[in-house]
Amino acid sequence: MSRPVRAATVVFLALCVLLPASATARLPAGFAGVVPQGPLSSSDLDRIGEVGLGLRVNVAWTSIEVRPGVYDFSALDAQIGAAADRGIEVLPMVYGTPAWLRPSAVHPPLGRHGLAAWHDFLFALVARYGHGGSFWESRERRRPPRRWQLWIEPNFPNFWRPRPAPTAYAKLLHAGAAGVRAADRRARVVAAGLAPIERQPPAWEFLRRLYRVPGFRVDADLIALHPYSTTVGLLAQRVERMRAVMAAAGDARKPLLITEFGVASSSSIPTTMDRGPLGQARYLERAFARLARERRWRVAGAYWYAFADNPTFDPGCQFCSYTGLFDTSGEAKPAWWALKRVLATATR
Repeated sequence: MSRPVRAATVVFLALCVLLPASATARLPAGFAGVVPQGPLSSSDLDRIGEVGLGLRVNVAWTSIEVRPGVYDFSALDAQIGAAADRGIEVLPMVYGTPAWLRPSAVHPPLGRHGLAAWHDFLFALVARYGHGGSFWESRERRRPPRRWQLWIEPNFPNFWRPRPAPTAYAKLLHAGAAGVRAADRRARVVAAGLAPIERQPPAWEFLRRLYRVPGFRVDADLIALHPYSTTVGLLAQRVERMRAVMAAAGDARKPLLITEFGVASSSSIPTTMDRGPLGQARYLERAFARLARERRWRVAGAYWYAFADNPTFDPGCQFCSYTGLFDTSGEAKPAWWALKRVLATATR
């Protein structure tokens, strides 16, 4: 651990001793989760399981259905199985079009043939890992996913080419939701997380347009948001805007899932998203407390991005590489201890 981070950790732990436990809102069990931005070791999974965190797992269609109808589930079997062995609740996020369908993973599988392939892949995926899935037949510990998230940030050109299109995403969601539910009637479909992207339709405007598409309300059991913000106050404003759109569409009772949020403890370039080690820890604790406390928001859970730093993972987002709870050497940052403090309040 670097000297500044070590010193910040000592200071933060001292503050935790002085602060009353009532300063943190009580979380519902299973409310908090994390998102990895690289492979997780056995010790990483042990940490996640020991404190009761959920885990969003990226499911790459590109690496599983190598040819039409030919599946290689070996890597995902290992991930899902390792999580289940530790009692970890997994949220699969399914994304990425295989090369035999489109020129790149970020070109969604639209058109009759593409949507049919997407439907069939999700059916095969959920039939394997969902409730009653074939993967669980010979396993002693079973933890089938309850929720399935379909795609990521379709309002961002980095993940949806050639340009964001609410109507097109609604078609993708419709075909995918049908595949999920055909395989597991108990499964719940999570819409793709929407992010506040500059020079693109804001998350709430993109959602407003989605609600104009007939059937969208039925296809999405939960709406998802990635409210990256420099302050907890701004995060709250973004959640409020999403809830306002949902209420205007007559969908006020539907849960909202925060499938990514976070700030960095450092950055390779100057950015307001770099809050420093102590600032990151304070932000995490206050954000989780606010999300759990505001019952009117109907937040069903929140996933911190990310579990550990990885400077080589995302060249398109410099601050994202340093949002981890652990640094590149595997040492815990103050944010990890803040999260453990938050989790200690969880109701069982």
